[in-house]
Amino acid sequence: MEQIIKSLRPVALLVAGAVIFVLGTAFLIASDATLPSSLGASSDLAQAGRWLQFLGGACALGAVCAAGWELILRSEWVAGAEIAAAALGTLLLAIGLLASAASNGSSAAAAVTSAVGIGIWALLVLTRAARASLAEQGHPNDAARTVVPPLHGDRGRQADLWLAAALGLFVLAIGYGFTSAAGSRGPGIAAGLLQAVGVALVAGAMASARSRGMLHSRPVPGALSGLVLLAVSFLAAAIVAGLAFGTLTALGAGLAAVTAIELAGVAALGVAAWTRVRELYR
Repeated sequence: MEQIIKSLRPVALLVAGAVIFVLGTAFLIASDATLPSSLGASSDLAQAGRWLQFLGGACALGAVCAAGWELILRSEWVAGAEIAAAALGTLLLAIGLLASAASNGSSAAAAVTSAVGIGIWALLVLTRAARASLAEQGHPNDAARTVVPPLHGDRGRQADLWLAAALGLFVLAIGYGFTSAAGSRGPGIAAGLLQAVGVALVAGAMASARSRGMLHSRPVPGALSGLVLLAVSFLAAAIVAGLAFGTLTALGAGLAAVTAIELAGVAALGVAAWTRVRELYR
């Protein structure tokens, strides 16, 4: 999985995907803002936003596939198998975004499909946690460095961090699956809370890795900021789902605020990816 952020072409595709996804999110903000005045215009803007978000997801899939192709060319078959599983998870995410765009956001299966994709990523991270744990128990120094390459350093143990990240992704997947029934108040609140907790766990694992000296590159603070903002946006979505809005104007304002925070989070992640591109290009 480290190959995705260690090679220039995959990271460049991630930057492109983030830019397109942010643009799609901006269309969704415009859709929420125009909800009180024109339902037709709001629906058209939302549809355009969903298609742009799908294109952003397709760029992310391209990034994973590009990293996998580089591994195949170097005959690194074990790492290539891992990246193939990552590509499958990303493909399901992209299919979910495609189904949402094709159904004008009404497909319940779209969220479930994307949730399965996130779950595959969680399983990959869980296997990394298991490998790190076995290596640390057997030979805490040399074996851990060989079986599980360090993130950007080799200080301290890694298994607990990978396990926390895997747990966060599992919780995120469950929360994303709940969005298939987010039209109801209960599932909407549960979806937002679970997604916020999941992203917070991933951010916490990354912050702990940074404090232990395992992550020290320039993009890390931006990535952490993006994850925190995404967690805040999911928490805000849970709050909005639990409120009773008396008018379309109030509802549109609440939804627009949630989407704006999400846009800021994705933009921060995109800036972090761009910073990584500049590091690799030098």
